[in-house]
Amino acid sequence: MKLLKQTLMTVLAMSILSLSALSFETQKNDQKPPPKEEKDVRKADKKDPPPENKGDKGSDKKGKP
Repeated sequence: MKLLKQTLMTVLAMSILSLSALSFETQKNDQKPPPKEEKDVRKADKKDPPPENKGDKGSDKKGKP
């Protein structure tokens, strides 16, 4: 059991070290992608909301006295 634990810890340490080494490796392709073209987006005209009927202050309960 002790050998299994020691082997797992060694494999874990080696994998962490190899991943960290790969992450710091410089990239071979240093060219940046070309910039994207700006698109002309037209917004639709918004319609005005309907006017509120402020004169009729009836109850919100429909059909109930």
